[in-house]
Amino acid sequence: MNARLMQPLEENGISLSNEELWREVDHLLASPTFAKAPRMCRLLTFLLEKKLSGNEQEINEYAIGLDLFGRDASTYDTSLDPQVRVQIGRLRQRLSAYYAALEITPAIHVSIPMGSYVPVIACPGTSPKLLRYKRILLTPLRNLTGAGASNTFVCGLDEELGSRLFQTLGKGLQVSAVSDANQSPRLEGSVRVEDDHVRASIRLVDPGAGSIAWLSQFDRRGELCMSLQEELAGAICDALQFYLVDHRGRGMFSS
Repeated sequence: MNARLMQPLEENGISLSNEELWREVDHLLASPTFAKAPRMCRLLTFLLEKKLSGNEQEINEYAIGLDLFGRDASTYDTSLDPQVRVQIGRLRQRLSAYYAALEITPAIHVSIPMGSYVPVIACPGTSPKLLRYKRILLTPLRNLTGAGASNTFVCGLDEELGSRLFQTLGKGLQVSAVSDANQSPRLEGSVRVEDDHVRASIRLVDPGAGSIAWLSQFDRRGELCMSLQEELAGAICDALQFYLVDHRGRGMFSS
């Protein structure tokens, strides 16, 4: 049976029928943001069909790797193969870009929360979201390991993180590499590399309050390559976005 016809969605205040919901999704997939990204379309469709068919328990990194990316069950190790995590990070980025570009409020809003692969479908406005700051200042990441391949990796991670933050938050939040007189909150951090283990320590410093507003560490294993930069930058961006956006609707813009 076609998963699109199995059951309507009844959550987050949505009153759309299954057919109406898929019409909205098809409109999203046909948009310029997704139309030329067939892998992202397949991934989002896969996740939504699993969710709407009542099989959320089948939405996990291992199952996605086997069912969608053709990994071999006899050799697939999610700790060594970051493909699913990288692609989910890219999907989050495209969803954010799609909704940021809309001029008309859509009937539904699809997102994939940090730390989960299960899509959340909500009606815009049911959960007010306000950014905590109007502007943040990016400072270059420090490489604590030294010169060599790790230095090239950290420089690339710096570029990837800046690009992700601008694309995800740029419409409502000014992301700048230039200091200002208003002492905007400053995003800074360091990276350590030991063999195939990378640890990024990132913090958001609020000069006005004289304290660290947010701090987190991100550990990944793998070859020092572009896909690992993308995975780390995506994880940092997702976590920072979760902090910057007040999901309770009580956040206030500040300089």
